Amino acid sequence: MADHTVALQMYTVRELAGRDMLGTLAQVAGMGYRAIEFAGYAGVGLGRLRSALDEVGLRAIASHVPLGYWMENANQVLDELHILGCSYAVAPSPPDDARMDDQGASEIATMLNGCGERCRAAGLRFAYHNHAGEFAPAGKGSFWETMVERTDPELVEFELDLYWAEYAGVHAAELLDRHPGRVPLVHVKDMAPGPGREDRPVGEGTLPWDRMLLAAARAGTTGYIVEQDDAADPLRDSATSLKNLERMLE
Repeated sequence: MADHTVALQMYTVRELAGRDMLGTLAQVAGMGYRAIEFAGYAGVGLGRLRSALDEVGLRAIASHVPLGYWMENANQVLDELHILGCSYAVAPSPPDDARMDDQGASEIATMLNGCGERCRAAGLRFAYHNHAGEFAPAGKGSFWETMVERTDPELVEFELDLYWAEYAGVHAAELLDRHPGRVPLVHVKDMAPGPGREDRPVGEGTLPWDRMLLAAARAGTTGYIVEQDDAADPLRDSATSLKNLERMLE
């Protein structure tokens, strides 16, 4: 699996970044990461942010942009992504008022196709990131799979969060096998044993990494993005995930 990028979703270190974004980027680079995914910019000017990335040897492969904000500020979002050097805009979840049923999946798919069209015209790619709720029944399958079926593969790709799929009781490897070419990016974190199923660094939990990573490679995934929503020690856990994931991907 030589042709891959491992990145850190900056949401993992959001409290540190909120206090000192530039210093946190330097720490992330110091761990060995060479790419990141943004989830907000902590008030730092985008030109300064791009310079800081270049200075420490990081590339921003994507940025999470809420779908509602994207729909209202598409031109601004596209300009921001170009400044940062991103390849992808990623919608991190549906709007708060979205219906998680067959009709809602069609409505979101229409929105995603529109965003994807704007991105393609601007030379960017567009993807959707899931949590557990997208695996509720909708149509002939889940809300997530209905969105996949009703979006144009030339316009909309998916950033599959492996943890949240498994949390919802879905085998992530089977999803990847059913949708080759649609999932260029995955979010990676592990799952603790026990009823709480809290997130853990990659390789420190119960998820079936051999099976999931093989399926991701077969599906054409090239971006593996480390994220923990509630890391016990964000910097230490991010470093552990990087070390373990790189070993698994060798």
